[in-house]
Amino acid sequence: MKKQVRKMTNRTAGYIFFYNLIMVAVMFGAVAIRTIAIMAGAGSEQAADRAVGAFGQNMGSFLGILSIAGVCGGLLFLAIASRRTGLVREAFRSSRKMEAGNFIRIFCVFMACQTIFTVAALLAELVLNPFGLTLKNAAESASAVSGDLPMFLYASLIGPVAEELVFRGFVLRRLLGGGKGFAIVLSAVLFGAMHGNFLQGTFAVGAGLVFGYVAVEYSIGWSILIHVLNNLVFSDLLGRLAGALPKTAGAVLEYGVPGFFFLAACVILVKEREKVVSWWRRNRPPRRYWLWAFTTFWMLLFLIMETVVALEGVSRL
Repeated sequence: MKKQVRKMTNRTAGYIFFYNLIMVAVMFGAVAIRTIAIMAGAGSEQAADRAVGAFGQNMGSFLGILSIAGVCGGLLFLAIASRRTGLVREAFRSSRKMEAGNFIRIFCVFMACQTIFTVAALLAELVLNPFGLTLKNAAESASAVSGDLPMFLYASLIGPVAEELVFRGFVLRRLLGGGKGFAIVLSAVLFGAMHGNFLQGTFAVGAGLVFGYVAVEYSIGWSILIHVLNNLVFSDLLGRLAGALPKTAGAVLEYGVPGFFFLAACVILVKEREKVVSWWRRNRPPRRYWLWAFTTFWMLLFLIMETVVALEGVSRL
């Protein structure tokens, strides 16, 4: 069993490593092509320098297009890698009917994960500030609303759908050989690490646990719906509304909505604690599985790479 778990985990983490690598390569490739086109269209060396400099200064306006191109490149790689497995198709099959009451309870628990981000940000500042360091830029980057239309489409629709297909379709389904609990937890860890942001990653791990449970027990279609609903309504549109309101009213909205869901989730989890504990006892893997999984080559390499990326979010006060 050890060999099976390690092989399964190692290959899956390897696929995600190259998925990320391809996304970055496509984005850099698009920038390089655009830069070459600008230089070729300039009349002189000085004009080319000015045009390239202007392009670099306005790179933010191209971020949405670059992100869409990158994720399409990564998805194409995984589609080729899993073309004969039917993993994603299987993920769309409904395991059981999602009732309205269950959806509301699950959504409340998911939204309560926003509190993880807030608490992690506060704790990070308490720990780092005495050393003259901060994660403020990382927090702002993780919570920023989308700018232009391509970025809005990526952050609110294309990104969430792609992430669910990758992590709850491809990754989670490949890891089910280790059991539901193993697959859900490990796919959530990979999902959190993939963000390359300590604060966003902590939230993503919590969210990934909810997404994974929904995908396994119901269907990936429901996890896609929750993911899109969160990014579109509660991250982007709600963020825009809070920014448009007076400062006090905006703060009340920004912190009041997550606070409401957190309190609702606490009530739900207390009432459903026996069911939650019972589910975990039935589906948790042997402890040795975690040691086998987290000591594989590609898993370690992927986690180290994303940790290095996340460290770039640590800056001086």
